[in-house]
Parts: sequence; C-alpha cells; structure tokens
Amino acid sequence: MRKENLLVSLVALYIAAELVSNATAGRLVQMGTWVVPGAIFLYSLTFTLRDAVHTVGGWRVAKALVWAGLAANALLALYGLLVTVLPRPVWFNDSAYAQVFGTTFRVVIASLTAYGISTWLDALIFERLKRSIAGRVLTSNLVSTTLDTVIFITLAFAGTGAPLLNLMLGQLVIKMLVSTVLIPLVYWVRNTLRAQGLALEGY
Repeated sequence: MRKENLLVSLVALYIAAELVSNATAGRLVQMGTWVVPGAIFLYSLTFTLRDAVHTVGGWRVAKALVWAGLAANALLALYGLLVTVLPRPVWFNDSAYAQVFGTTFRVVIASLTAYGISTWLDALIFERLKRSIAGRVLTSNLVSTTLDTVIFITLAFAGTGAPLLNLMLGQLVIKMLVSTVLIPLVYWVRNTLRAQGLALEGY
C-alpha cells in the first residue's frame, strides 16, 4: 500500500470513529458491574489510530489530525444544534430527535474539551518519548485516556445521577485494554512503510 493511501485510510477511519463515537456516547451500557458509554469500544480505537497516523506522517501530520478531529466534532455539534432550531412542519413530531440530539450536543461539548486536552498531550508524549513503539503507545495512551476519561465523564454526566466513578473506572480499563490489543496495528503500519523504504526517522 502506498504511503499516501495508507495515511488517507487511517485519517478517514479516525474521523469516522470520532463522529460515530460522539453520536453514540450518550447511550449508557451495562457491562457487569460497570456502566460505560455506548461509544467506548469504537472511541478506544481512536487513541491507537492517532498513534498509527503519527507513525506514518510524523509530528506535523499528528498536529493536523488533532485540529481536524476538533473541527469535525465541532461541525457535528453546531450543525445538529442548527437543525434542531430550524422551523419544522406542523405534522412532524421532532421531540424524539430533539431529545436525542440535545443529549448528544452536551456529550460532544464534553468530548471536545476532553479531546482538546488529552490528544495534544498524547501526541506530544508519543513524539518526545524515546522508547519502543509499544512503550510509546502504552505510555501516551495511559496518560491521555486517564485525562480524557475524567474530563469527559465529569462534563457529560455530572448532575444526571450517573455513577461517575463507576463510569470512569470502566472506561479507563476498557480503553487501555483496546489500546494494548491494537498495538500490532501500529507495528504493522511502521513495518509496511519500512518495507517500502518510506518510514520516517525515529519511528
């Protein structure tokens, strides 16, 4: 696979995962004793996807990806808000849509705040840390997922009666499990580029 095609595919998958995650995060799921947002598995994928993109494109592309993710999530939130306030036909009942998207809007705002803080730190740690790929992925994701989880859960669910500590613990454990399982993806990306003589120095 050409480097450009690989990069475009990873970025497209990342942006799609971000948007679908924000649209589904408001639906809580019971997993044993844990309660987690419905987006947990897909959103957990985004942390390692960012590292894979970072490996392909380096620091410059990683920074651009953070901004692209913020822009995509903001577009989802703002356009959703616009649609809910536009006039509707008298025969159209939009209460269910407004309720769902109203919840999603709060979740997206929480996600944007958590995203903006955690992703920059994730990218910075991955760039500066001089360890193996696995070490960089695990370290950067541990720090960023912890921050992301605490900020997101607090802003999205505080005051709703949701068990905040339970949500945080379940999210953090699952995010790190998914990050660990997906480490081979980053190695595959790097090895694919090396085989073509296209790997960036330091990755």
